[in-house]
Amino acid sequence: MSTFEWVIGIVNVEEKYLTAEQYGNKINAGGSALRQKQKWTVEFQDDESIYIRSYTRNYISVDRLGKVTCEAKTRGENEKFVLEYATDGSARWAFRSWKYKYFLAGTGDQINCLAKKASGEDLSLWYTPFAMHPQVTLFSMLGKKYAIADSTQVRLIGVKAWGPKALFTMEFSCGKYRFKTANNRYLCKDGSLVDTNGDDTLFGIEIHLSEDKTLKGLAFKDNDDRYLSVTGPSGILKTNYKVLRKEEFFRLQESHPQVIIVGSRGKTASVGMEVMLKKITQAPTKSEIFQLEYDSTSRKWYIETYDGTFWGVAKDGRIEASTNSISDKNMFEIIWLSNGRASIKGSNGKRLVSKGTGNLAASLPEDAEDDGFQIRILNRPVIVFRSEFGFIGIKTVPGSNKDEYICTKAYPSVITLDQLNDGRYSLQSENGKYWCLNLQSGGHPTVKADSAVPVPFVLEFRDTSLMTILAPNGHYMMCDKVGHFHAIATEPGPQCMLYY
Repeated sequence: MSTFEWVIGIVNVEEKYLTAEQYGNKINAGGSALRQKQKWTVEFQDDESIYIRSYTRNYISVDRLGKVTCEAKTRGENEKFVLEYATDGSARWAFRSWKYKYFLAGTGDQINCLAKKASGEDLSLWYTPFAMHPQVTLFSMLGKKYAIADSTQVRLIGVKAWGPKALFTMEFSCGKYRFKTANNRYLCKDGSLVDTNGDDTLFGIEIHLSEDKTLKGLAFKDNDDRYLSVTGPSGILKTNYKVLRKEEFFRLQESHPQVIIVGSRGKTASVGMEVMLKKITQAPTKSEIFQLEYDSTSRKWYIETYDGTFWGVAKDGRIEASTNSISDKNMFEIIWLSNGRASIKGSNGKRLVSKGTGNLAASLPEDAEDDGFQIRILNRPVIVFRSEFGFIGIKTVPGSNKDEYICTKAYPSVITLDQLNDGRYSLQSENGKYWCLNLQSGGHPTVKADSAVPVPFVLEFRDTSLMTILAPNGHYMMCDKVGHFHAIATEPGPQCMLYY
């Protein structure tokens, strides 16, 4: 039996997260934020049942007395639930035991499966914020196309999720979500893009499968109970019908970094039959934009073109982009040089360099000086950072305009990313001020949103979804569970890793 999995938090009426404790396999609703112990994977089955799995890979179980535990390693009838949706327009979910017919409910340590109805009064309705990074692409399951935003509308026309117009930041509010474009506009239920985030921009999330069971995915419902779908030959995205059809099935997918690669004298990598550096005077085209995909086994990268081909090293060291398949020849190592530039090493063990003709080749001698390349991210004009402890966001200090960033926020802060000429970036807060280091914090420099002028930081990609930030003092930003976000690490360790 196939499954569709969706990772969520489960939040009760007191705004507390359902939590799986590691010891004793107990469950409570005491979590204050969506962290590891508050993440639940909903496994959606073809018979429309679900199983709810904790971060320890145990399943929620119910016995005949309504007792709830989380210690089952395998799935049986006591672990089987049915997902129901609130009828009050709140977009909350209810979980009914398949075997015993009662609903999961409760607060604090009193979690049971005894509620007879899916209602707020019975404490059996739950908000379900998703646990993935909120910057996503939107993919139509039926049309096999991506949503692309223009100046006035969003259309399902993208063969690939390419560039910032395919990026959406999901904002969670009142149990529902908003789709925010990279230029800070919101998708409205009538298909328009608007500047204000009113009720008409809110969508509840549901998980469904089609009647013939060929499609599984997400559906988005507005406040009038109409589902988001594609309309007309131009592919406009808006709400239409109250009846769920195949056109309403979507997937949210994490977005790979898409970059331009700039070499010496400001020349940019461009793909034709070969990859070469050339001077470009206008905005980068599809020929100059590449997608970085990380291979965790080898700890190396694939570099993909818009046409679906991959960079590779030819026998003489030249860099080509002529193959549609992935092999060891397509793998590149990215070595950060700490100055906003990176050395790129080919599969032959040699670093990339530009020949006199402009052609890129993996042929730089081991003892030669390497100026490296700027790897400038293009599909994150706005960016959200999340640590293992929560989102990076401002902790407002009462009576002060010098706002400090911490790493344990429950909800994300959207940061504007501006590229500087040397490959570094300035980061602008939602208050209009730029990130800078506060050096008057007891030897542990913190980040403030306090500068009137751009301050350079280095962003280093470590994985498809992970990066580190090198601060102006030459140290990496590091997080801890207390919430500190300090520029104190001399090496990019695990607590420096940020999801982006």
